[in-house]
Amino acid sequence: MITEKDLLSIGLIRRARYKDLPPFVFVKRDGLFVPFRAEQITELVGEEGFVLRSDVQDEGDGTLTWQDLVGYTIMDEGANGETKEVGKIAQVDESTINTLAILEDDRMIPLHEDFIVDIDEDAHVLRVQLPFAL
Repeated sequence: MITEKDLLSIGLIRRARYKDLPPFVFVKRDGLFVPFRAEQITELVGEEGFVLRSDVQDEGDGTLTWQDLVGYTIMDEGANGETKEVGKIAQVDESTINTLAILEDDRMIPLHEDFIVDIDEDAHVLRVQLPFAL
């Protein structure tokens, strides 16, 4: 069975153009990911689309995607030198221009390269320096 970990979000499908898509696009229906042939994308306009990670990313290429950060703990290295745990990433929302980490307690933290200090893949820790207002 295909799970969200197997997929990458391609965002909201806005137009029926399938030229550069992998063979299948998935949409979530009744809690399950349902595959559609790329040629059927006209039926999916207005829905969030997903593609298989393996269709767009070589498993061994070392490229880390936003979705790979699910399960990571966010540690904020504040401007005052104090480090504190912010929470654990439950999911990543890439459906808007601002990618958000949704924590287990439903708080949302923007994932932006300017905020990221380090990613420790072995320890599953994302070190950030968040603006004071967050």
